[in-house]
Amino acid sequence: MDALHHPAFQSLAQPALLCLACLALLRTARAPALRPWWPMGGAIALALSLGLWPGLLWPTTAQAHKLPWIALLGLLAMLPALLGSRAARSTDAPARPWGLGALAWLGAAAWLLGPVPTPGRLLAVLAGVLLLALLAWSPRAPQAEPTGAAGSAAALAVALLGLTALGGLGGSLLLAQLGLVLTVCAALPGLWTWGLPRSGLRLSAAALMPLGVAGLGLACLVYMGGQAPVASLGCLGLSLTAPWWLAGTTWSARHWRWRPLVVALLAALPVALALFWQASAGAPPGDAGSTDRDDPYYTPRWQ
Repeated sequence: MDALHHPAFQSLAQPALLCLACLALLRTARAPALRPWWPMGGAIALALSLGLWPGLLWPTTAQAHKLPWIALLGLLAMLPALLGSRAARSTDAPARPWGLGALAWLGAAAWLLGPVPTPGRLLAVLAGVLLLALLAWSPRAPQAEPTGAAGSAAALAVALLGLTALGGLGGSLLLAQLGLVLTVCAALPGLWTWGLPRSGLRLSAAALMPLGVAGLGLACLVYMGGQAPVASLGCLGLSLTAPWWLAGTTWSARHWRWRPLVVALLAALPVALALFWQASAGAPPGDAGSTDRDDPYYTPRWQ
């Protein structure tokens, strides 16, 4: 196995390099039409990284092959919010990106879970829509600026890292690798915003929605593969509420520089609960009829 195909490179180094390259190139772009795309560097890097590995295969031969297409769908869904003469002024408004992200999630859920509505599937779709709304409005939490968006990215990255742990501890190293790709692409734009506040990078709702849609898709794969119970996945959803825990507090306004770090620590509490629940309850049986138990994407045969 050469270095470029090593799991560590594919899940850590490759998305990190692509993310930094996208952010740097879009930052130096002189065309005014490209300025709204600068915060989208993480989402673009996610689509590129998953396009390289596991690849945009069609027709999809396994459920995990659908995740790159879902990431691309989430990115393309943001085009109406980014294109147009007023894009530079409208991307901070969360309503439109959230609506577009919710539509992308509806399509992804129907593809992953099946088009026939059942109570469980409808509940999963509704929960995803609510989590996307929570993520879209979190950068606008009271007294969140100038690092509010960094806190939102930190909470999302911690939740995705917890999803990675659930997949890995549940027995699927492949799902853990995919989770690391998502985590890196969510964390680096937040670190850029936090570490370089004078750069002017603002992670709007449009920048967070593609990452959230891909995260929901991965959560479906983790559940259908039998890696984690529903309760553990619900605990991860609570991590996205962490930016609001400090909203309106005097400490948050006075110590805004450290706010994203505290948000990340607070988001880690539901993640710890999710891992404890998984360890105590054990992995549930996969959704019969939607997952092939001999599928190497759920029971990878590492050589």
